Amino acid sequence: MAKVVVTVPKAEDHRKRSWAKILSKVDTGKANGYAFEGSWLRRGERAEVEVGALVLLYDEPGSMKNWYPLVRVVRAEPDGSLQEVLRYEGGVQERSWALAVRDRIAAILAEQSGAAEQEGQREIDLSGVPTEALIAELRRRGVLGGDAE
Repeated sequence: MAKVVVTVPKAEDHRKRSWAKILSKVDTGKANGYAFEGSWLRRGERAEVEVGALVLLYDEPGSMKNWYPLVRVVRAEPDGSLQEVLRYEGGVQERSWALAVRDRIAAILAEQSGAAEQEGQREIDLSGVPTEALIAELRRRGVLGGDAE
């Protein structure tokens, strides 16, 4: 799959928690941030990711006493931009934010994975394979008889 360089957004408030990860799996059996599995990314820096990769961004903007969870899921586009596909702003000092978004994020990831698999199956480029090799493979599979040209 094609890769693209993206700039991971900076933290909303550098004084408080902030992290980013490439989503590879959501464990719906977990009720906290550990439900979201994937590779860590550094906020405010460039990273090379696959086109279509989903990145989970977590921040705690607001004052020191009245912070709130801000959860965003963004998709890496072919031009290197990040398209927001989910945004959740929780209540003041809400700690159960993962339960609020876990199932929605799992559905987005499943939909994205399913679409990528279907697209991959449709777009197999055989233009570089010699015709003789294609015919030989079809004969080997029993699709063509011995006299096909």
